[in-house]
Amino acid sequence: MLMALMLALLNAAGVAPTPAELESYKLKFRQRGHHVHMDFGTTRPKDGGKAFTWGLGYEYYVDRKFNGVSVEVLGQKLGKVFKGPQDWWVGGGLGWWPVRDLKIFVQAGALFDDLGRATQARVGVGYRLMFFMIAAMPYVYVQTTDDGRFSWSLGARIQY
Repeated sequence: MLMALMLALLNAAGVAPTPAELESYKLKFRQRGHHVHMDFGTTRPKDGGKAFTWGLGYEYYVDRKFNGVSVEVLGQKLGKVFKGPQDWWVGGGLGWWPVRDLKIFVQAGALFDDLGRATQARVGVGYRLMFFMIAAMPYVYVQTTDDGRFSWSLGARIQY
């Protein structure tokens, strides 16, 4: 919807890309392989409450004819950006793209929070939407730690 509005405004200004140029943008994005991203979302523990999360990461994407795979590293700040507890998550993951824009992923990493250190694993799914050479991917995942904590997260990734 946002892409259609943007194209309508560009078309009204007389500078809209052609359909061939839009396909070229998608192809260049997939073939580039190296992508940096920013994540924004909320994490909700099973015992209630929620925490804002934001993160930075790098993903290497290998495009195949009909699907793809990816490897990523990610660091996230959990909770308020500048105030409150300084909780962090650092880890990596693998992604499988069964169709071009649908990503199924697993991540594992270390959680540093007010309860100490814990190992955390995540499983989730996301869908990539292209905006010229930038992608936006809403995602959802569930996560658990080695000490039995469980939560889920809903967020979005902006990727270049």
